[in-house]
Amino acid sequence: MTIKYGKQIGIGALTFIVAIALVFGIKRYLLSTRSDVINSSVSHQNIDINKPNIATTEAIKKMDSSLTNVITSGYDDLEEFVDVAPSKYPYLVAPTFEDDGSIIYDGMTITELTNLLNKSLNSYMTNTGYFFANYTKRTGVNPYLMVAIVLLETGCKWKCSTLTVECNNIGGLKGSGSCRGGSYSKYNSLDEGITAYLDIIYKNYFLKGLDTPEKMASKYAASSEWSNKVNTYINEIKSKQ
Repeated sequence: MTIKYGKQIGIGALTFIVAIALVFGIKRYLLSTRSDVINSSVSHQNIDINKPNIATTEAIKKMDSSLTNVITSGYDDLEEFVDVAPSKYPYLVAPTFEDDGSIIYDGMTITELTNLLNKSLNSYMTNTGYFFANYTKRTGVNPYLMVAIVLLETGCKWKCSTLTVECNNIGGLKGSGSCRGGSYSKYNSLDEGITAYLDIIYKNYFLKGLDTPEKMASKYAASSEWSNKVNTYINEIKSKQ
């Protein structure tokens, strides 16, 4: 048997060794090519990769993404949203208020509605559910819709926009009190900014019968997907009951 199959076994072993060598060779070539591309790009941009800094790290990340065809959604907008230390939250301690036990919306008291809304409001907007709940108590507007729009416009489900953090502007409102020298409004406090936003929604939309995302969309946003995104947030907020 050794004599009969020795030649075949020898050829098989040689083929296996050659295949392994080719795999490692190709891998080393690809890694070398990738390194050359990165070094060439870094050199072209006058970046010293031996002295890591934020610019270097981000440049290499971008090049690495392009080489592997990985696209990070919203990458160019990362600097528009910021992490805020809890000590910077305007309402790290939740506002106190009286609850007479009356039902104000969807079978809930103001305390119950406040607690529900707070589950969806994070970062700089932490513990602000009361302002939305109280506005609902006074006007009857849909609190889920109001908070859903805020989450979509500010990103405060995770990180809040710089417009919100620096200027207490939660609705992208334009007008007096310039924020950072631009056309967006700046408010002295977060509750002032929330009230300004709610007043606009109430007077310019709800009182005119525009009380759903679908009815509001043509006036509020240019995106055809805006109402779908708002409805997604509404359903998520309600699901936390």
